[in-house]
Amino acid sequence: MPTSNVGMTSLNKTRSTEWLLACCAIAWGCAILQPGELFEISSYQMLGLIMRETTWGALAILIGCLRCLGLAVNGWWRRSPILRALGSYASGFFWLSLCILQFAAARKSGLGLPPGVYFYIVFFGFEGWCLAAAGYDMQKAGSFSMRGR
Repeated sequence: MPTSNVGMTSLNKTRSTEWLLACCAIAWGCAILQPGELFEISSYQMLGLIMRETTWGALAILIGCLRCLGLAVNGWWRRSPILRALGSYASGFFWLSLCILQFAAARKSGLGLPPGVYFYIVFFGFEGWCLAAAGYDMQKAGSFSMRGR
């Protein structure tokens, strides 16, 4: 019977997705920091109630850059699935927050959902996949085991 490499071992092939999502966070932050009053648009008003535009933009860039740093450490120096898991978790929470706040703004204003909501929920789903992959790698590496202590 032939064996297949498809299954749980394919979880570890998410690095390009992790890099992409990190770059999306940085790009989103840069877009928010552009001159103008983006948070005056009804779909962004709920975000403005939580934090200022500059804070949202800086937070997105920070999350993206820290995630890139974690991925670089993981890829060039040593395996660090814990850093990858933390990056996926933080990024996933960020995308989900954007989705929920823009959904709430759309409900409040009576307008349709802005296109970003659909992207953010897809990003959140892929962050979950990346988190599962990092968790699988942590399990394989024995990151939380008591061996050798």
